[in-house]
Amino acid sequence: MKTLVLTAALLALAAPLHAQNATDQMKNGQPPTKASAATQKFAKTAAITDMFEIQAGQLAQEKVQDQAYKDFAQMIVRDHTKTRNELKSMNIGVPLPQDLDSIHKTKLDKLNSLSGAAFEDQFKTGQVEGHKQAVAEFEQYAKRGDNPQLKQWAQTTLPTLKTHLQHAEALLQPASAPTVGSGKRP
Repeated sequence: MKTLVLTAALLALAAPLHAQNATDQMKNGQPPTKASAATQKFAKTAAITDMFEIQAGQLAQEKVQDQAYKDFAQMIVRDHTKTRNELKSMNIGVPLPQDLDSIHKTKLDKLNSLSGAAFEDQFKTGQVEGHKQAVAEFEQYAKRGDNPQLKQWAQTTLPTLKTHLQHAEALLQPASAPTVGSGKRP
């Protein structure tokens, strides 16, 4: 009998906590439902990647002299801010991270420690690698994702990521490569 009373008391205490958690999720624009593991992973990865790209792009705008890099960094900041806001506005049942994970913090710290040609080399290499990975992840979710809203967003975002990849790869080219939004690189 004592066990039954104790169990009932614990359940009575837990109910308001569960309700509060659901209320907190709704306040944050998140439904109190659980998304699949694939959807959680994709949404969290996309959110972290957007945060990293925005911060790396801002850093590049401060540190680089080459106009092609400045233009590319400006495009990255603009486009990833847009996709970050779109992702945050979706009601997909996934609490999005507010900070970078340790891998991306380390990458950003390394970029921050560099300057000049070393910064440019690390930035462009990281942009090519990161956008290749992002394109692959977005293509996969666009084909196999189980959240229709997130799947559509992945499909819609893919062309922008592919454009970023093309521009990042162009940074690897000799000085005659075209720049973002202009004719040729100075």
